[in-house]
Amino acid sequence: MLKLYHYWSSTCSRRVRMTLAEKQVDWISHHVDIHRKKEQLEEWYKQINPNSYVPALDHDGKVLIESLIIMQYLDEVFDTGASLVPEDAYARGMMRVWMDRFEYAVHKAINALSHSRSHSDKFVGLSHDELRALWQKVGNPEKRRILLHRLEHGVSEAEEANAIERIETVLDMMEVQLAKTPWLCGDQLTLADIAMAPYPDRFQANKLDMLTDFSKRPHYGNWVSKIQALPSYAEAYAFPNPDSDAA
Repeated sequence: MLKLYHYWSSTCSRRVRMTLAEKQVDWISHHVDIHRKKEQLEEWYKQINPNSYVPALDHDGKVLIESLIIMQYLDEVFDTGASLVPEDAYARGMMRVWMDRFEYAVHKAINALSHSRSHSDKFVGLSHDELRALWQKVGNPEKRRILLHRLEHGVSEAEEANAIERIETVLDMMEVQLAKTPWLCGDQLTLADIAMAPYPDRFQANKLDMLTDFSKRPHYGNWVSKIQALPSYAEAYAFPNPDSDAA
């Protein structure tokens, strides 16, 4: 039995849901409300994921955390659907290089940009002291430090500019690669493509026009169109907000 602890609009949750769809694996949903109820900070969830974020996967009582690790696990364990890892050793290595870039450059950068552009409204009605008390409960010390720093200082214009530059550097690298191959690691869709799949939508949601102008990167634009047309992408995005009336 597979149980996924996830949040409906989390980019990392969407990565995993897309992988599950590609692997054609059935799973049980446990939605974790990370905004309105802050369930990721409750002790029951910290017993599942001490880092206090989603997703987490429970496979017959064995728990895995971190979306990229979960994705690789799913491809290794289940032989249903298409293989999402290249057979060639070098291509497999490059797949992991791309996944690392998306995690430590793109994900961290968009997290900083989203904080001030689309997440600030999630905390309306909470005082400074209430927010500080909340963020003190975050299990991951680095994440806790970042949230407490942003509470006191926000995200500066220099930090936003640096975040955009880091993302553009990765998009430029993607443009070069996608001029040569239809997918990031060759002729087949891999975990590398899925790892990046939710971010173009997040760029648009944050009104980052410099990242959504495909005339500057036409091959990247074609890749975005292809990946967003996949049934697995639609399935990953089809999970509704269970609390839409309170969002």
